[in-house]
Amino acid sequence: MERIHLCSALVPVLQMVFFIATAAEEETFGSGASTQTTQQFSPLSTSQTPAFGPPLDYEPWVRPQEGGPPVDVKCSVYIDTMGSFSEKTMDFDLTLILGCEWADSRLANVSEAWYPPPGFDIWTPVIEAVAKSDDETPPVLSVSLDGSVLRMAWHTMKITCLMQLQAYPLDRQKCSLLFHIRGGVRVLWGWNTYWFPGETPVVTRTSGLHSQLKLESVETFAYVNSLVSPEAICVYEGGVCDYHMSEDCLRKQCTSVEKITTQECRNCNYFGGMCMNNTSEDCESLAYVVQGDGVFTTGELRFTLTRRLSYHLLQTYIPSMSIVAMSWVSFWINMESAPARTGLGVTTVLTMITQSGRIIAMPEVSYVRAVDVWLLGCQLFVFLALIEFAAVNYISRRIRMDGDQDNGLNGKVLGKKDTVGLPLPDPLVRAKKKLTGLDIADAIDHFSRIGFPVAFVIFNVLYWALYVVIMREPRARQ
Repeated sequence: MERIHLCSALVPVLQMVFFIATAAEEETFGSGASTQTTQQFSPLSTSQTPAFGPPLDYEPWVRPQEGGPPVDVKCSVYIDTMGSFSEKTMDFDLTLILGCEWADSRLANVSEAWYPPPGFDIWTPVIEAVAKSDDETPPVLSVSLDGSVLRMAWHTMKITCLMQLQAYPLDRQKCSLLFHIRGGVRVLWGWNTYWFPGETPVVTRTSGLHSQLKLESVETFAYVNSLVSPEAICVYEGGVCDYHMSEDCLRKQCTSVEKITTQECRNCNYFGGMCMNNTSEDCESLAYVVQGDGVFTTGELRFTLTRRLSYHLLQTYIPSMSIVAMSWVSFWINMESAPARTGLGVTTVLTMITQSGRIIAMPEVSYVRAVDVWLLGCQLFVFLALIEFAAVNYISRRIRMDGDQDNGLNGKVLGKKDTVGLPLPDPLVRAKKKLTGLDIADAIDHFSRIGFPVAFVIFNVLYWALYVVIMREPRARQ
């Protein structure tokens, strides 16, 4: 008990020491500054502390508007970096600044603007990010003259994103980031500040976006959530922001100190997108968020990301096309050159198998991906080119052997019947002489020179139409 009384007695003493030290520091800047400081830190009333703290009767564990409707908390996000998307672990890295603002009338007219120092607790909502890991720096609080409280915190996060890889690498992914906010509040997205002009909910630093996936749009949702009452879930706010124009910023060097101060680079470093289609609905379950933590509100950011094809074109598609085209060279090599055509066919088959094994590590999914279809198709074309030579070689040798045997047997029979000893003309023999095994094999080679490329072009048309036009574009329009 004595320690408690001693601590309570030291609080006013420490406040007075802080006041005296601040006043002494201000006096060193001149008499005018000293006069202004004396006026600024003059006692406001018996119910208030000096100008750098909340009123004495302030209770930080009681929310504003106690007994009334939920407190409106407006939040926005500044994305500094987004990248390291992993299809194997189904996650990605995200670094952002979360800024939230709310009104607390109990802190109005305390000072022009002040930052609560350590030891001065004020009410703040409980914000929980849904992530695998979240390293949050201590939040910075500021209070304005009208009682508006601003909370800003830096987050380094690893977010789970359950990717659908049926169309990989021609896929479009949707990854969500959720913030559960408790304490009897209603979360709203977007507020107008220097960093977030025009009440834009998400601002990005375009040079910090990873080149693996490009950001197309961000959907914002705010809804009532509950872990015990599913019937209380209700979406009361929604919107979408288009970020296609951020691609223009990637071509600009906005990281150098010479250009970072220009208006063009400022727009790229604080790119807010084009927001539209904001919708709002009334949710009766909002009345229950003030009764405890059983019902709370959730702010969700849903990122629509499209995979860039440059890497996969250079590493997978173009090399496999070259291998398939290389296998067609055997159609122009003389069928008598069996070692050359066999070596070329086997080499292209083995090279295609090696190319298939270069795909990055993937989770063991139970469906076929677009890249699997492509590689299997290329392997089939290469394998069929090798089988074509085997068939041509067999036809040219087998039919030639059968023709020689027939000619020899027919000559012997006809020699016995004819007194001259010459074979009589036989229509079957003439037909065989007109279409020999070499002719059939050569005709197959000539057909393959045109048929294989045409079939591969048809395969390409069907492949790209299925995975780009049919499976990808409708999602983009949605």
